[in-house]
Amino acid sequence: MSLNVAETVILPCETKSREFDAKLLLACFIAEKGIKAIVGAKKVIDGLALSLPRGIYIGKSLTAKSATVLRMLRQLGYTVVAWDEEGLVWATPELYRLTKLDSGTLKELVGLFAWGEANASAIREYPGFSNIPIYLTGNPRTDLLRPELRGLFTQEVEQLSRRYGRFILINTNFSRVNHYYANESHLLNQLRRDENTNLVRNDLKIGLARHKKQLFDHFIEVLPQLADHFPEINIIVRPHPSENHQAWHEAANHKQNVKIIYEGNVVPWIIAAETIIHNSCTTAVESFLLDKIALAYCPIKSEAFDHELPNGLSVQCNNFQQLVEKVANSLQGNSPMNSINRMQYHELAKQHLASFERTFASERIAQILEELCKKPCHKVPLFSRMAGVGTAYWRSSIKKRIEAVIPNHRNNTTYLRHLFPMTSLQEVENRVNQVSSLLGRFQHLHVNNIAENVFQIEARH
Repeated sequence: MSLNVAETVILPCETKSREFDAKLLLACFIAEKGIKAIVGAKKVIDGLALSLPRGIYIGKSLTAKSATVLRMLRQLGYTVVAWDEEGLVWATPELYRLTKLDSGTLKELVGLFAWGEANASAIREYPGFSNIPIYLTGNPRTDLLRPELRGLFTQEVEQLSRRYGRFILINTNFSRVNHYYANESHLLNQLRRDENTNLVRNDLKIGLARHKKQLFDHFIEVLPQLADHFPEINIIVRPHPSENHQAWHEAANHKQNVKIIYEGNVVPWIIAAETIIHNSCTTAVESFLLDKIALAYCPIKSEAFDHELPNGLSVQCNNFQQLVEKVANSLQGNSPMNSINRMQYHELAKQHLASFERTFASERIAQILEELCKKPCHKVPLFSRMAGVGTAYWRSSIKKRIEAVIPNHRNNTTYLRHLFPMTSLQEVENRVNQVSSLLGRFQHLHVNNIAENVFQIEARH
């Protein structure tokens, strides 16, 4: 390749357990094409913006919070594309556009990868959409759920079964109202201020917070009741990566069969579980793709705020009695599905998942990235480049150091370690070798540790 085209693709991961395995898989597909791939902790990668090769950077969010970094990268000469990690599961297109899209962020991009047509349509209809190409590729996270790659998790599934025996898995999705740091629960804090002043708003964000808080309270209430109903079965509560665990420990009330655990990729937990309980959680989609049907506990419902896809791919339980009945049936090995359910679920999944069948999402994305790599990189005016250098220096040398030691800050070192624990070169090499063995490809790839929790994958020459 000549010097005026991208020779590297950069894949930042905010949450290791949710993103890293999938992006490592994509990195293998990219490296197989002779393009270097850099994958690892987002905060570390962003801090290296001045020293990394000026390649294609794949952003993971389209919110206003992402605009500053993506603009900085574009000003430094990177080609910026993105997908929305949270673009699969949302209540309505209107709420998705309100909470997850920002016109300033979209203007920094030269292309978007969509989970499926529903995600793409919601973005196209956004008033701030800048008519950039949207590629219907799906997301690498769904690739890991294909039968060909489930062997990646065999050892972990066996370990979980040995440690916990038969267990019920409760996946929670309440970071908006139960954040890891209380001061980051902005909508909950606003809701409480409104309640203290007897103010009732029709604001969509406040309405969402109110609905989430009510659901959260119901889940807190039902946890010890489930523990008492099924005393011989372990109940594993797996909080959202950004949630505070303390509320769940208090709800468990010292029940011996309740464990609050957040570790590793959720996939082996789903496979090992007897049944899965959630409300509006992506893990229900993952369960469906793993040929397991989750139970959606829906003690309250809202057309405006419930998430259609995960709840629609689940057996819905409207009260505690129904939940107990369906859990008991699952523990007895009785499937909640029938042929009609299966057809309906299949059609719903196809609306939202471009890579539901046939070609891997990773392969589709890698093909598009290969074409983008052949295009000449844009020339950055000197003034813009200087602005990018200034932003990068401020963020990496000053801002990062200050925020790292501020208690309860979302960039505090403790919280970042929670999202992306230390990862060794050997761990990454082992994962690549596993993928290679299962798919019968990627035998000539080399992994190199280029910074803490950041790795480069490339083809051996």
